[in-house]
Amino acid sequence: MSAGQGPRNPSGASRRIRPGTIRPSERRQERPLRQAFRPSVLISLVVAALLVSGFAVAGSALRDEKTTKRAQPTTTTAAPTTTTTLPAPTTTTLPPTTIIQPPWAALPPVPGGVVGPGSQGPEVQAYEQRMADIRFDPGPVDGIYDQKTVYAAQTLQKYGGGTPTGRITDADVFALNFFQFKEPMAAPPEPNRTEIDITGQTLTLYENYQPKLITTMSSGSGENYCYTTPRENPTTRVCEDANTPSGDYSFYEFRPGWDKSPLGQLYNPYYFNKGIAVHGYDSVPTTPASHGCVRIPMHISEYFHDLVHRGDPVHVYGGRPANITSSTPIAPSPEPPTAPSPIPPA
Repeated sequence: MSAGQGPRNPSGASRRIRPGTIRPSERRQERPLRQAFRPSVLISLVVAALLVSGFAVAGSALRDEKTTKRAQPTTTTAAPTTTTTLPAPTTTTLPPTTIIQPPWAALPPVPGGVVGPGSQGPEVQAYEQRMADIRFDPGPVDGIYDQKTVYAAQTLQKYGGGTPTGRITDADVFALNFFQFKEPMAAPPEPNRTEIDITGQTLTLYENYQPKLITTMSSGSGENYCYTTPRENPTTRVCEDANTPSGDYSFYEFRPGWDKSPLGQLYNPYYFNKGIAVHGYDSVPTTPASHGCVRIPMHISEYFHDLVHRGDPVHVYGGRPANITSSTPIAPSPEPPTAPSPIPPA
């Protein structure tokens, strides 16, 4: 080896590394970097960065918008409406204007097929109780068939359109078992009123729209009769037909006890049409027999005036006018002669 020469490589060629020259090992490390930073790769990275940045901005904007919407109250603009103030509904409790019908019964059969005045027993008591339940008032429910029971049985038979015998048969028991009240005759009906059926010869008293009392009665006979009027110091003699006129009236005067009239005595009369009244009488036939008043049994007249009041309506149906056939003034009675003046003494 010459002086001044460096060591040689095995191949004999000398290798000198120039300043700034890249070694092969460094080149091998540089290749992946070059591949990673090729122009196409760099462009893709830039585009991706721009997209990510755009999404981030858009997301931020959406979050800000949602936050703003939550923060601001929702305002709804509605069309103007017209408010109408209506009166408050009135709640009115009305009484039952429809008649409440009694329930059916199961009375025992009639012993021997018929019972009447003088009969006694549990069957009679059962019939009396049923008649009391349907407002016919047979008197005491004691199992004794008396005159009060007769009147109640006549009421049942008149009310059903049958013959008022006053005795109870199997047909009457059937009617009692399935009894139903008739429809009111008044239209429109008042809650408290009295309906007098001249054709059927019955009187029905209503309280709060329901039948309170149903009884037999006797109205004007239709015969012509005469009387003097007024009661005190009469001045006129009037003759008219003994009818109970149809019409709408009202009770106006009650007189307790026996009331003397031009035509006789009336017990507890309650007047509703001039001198015509509902009153008690010892005899109440099944047919018209009065001078125009409405006769009812005595035991019912004892309390009838307590069931009605002054001013209560009275409706009469099926009657005829009480025609006045004559009206004659009564001539004043001649004054009795006066005694002559005594002769003075001499």
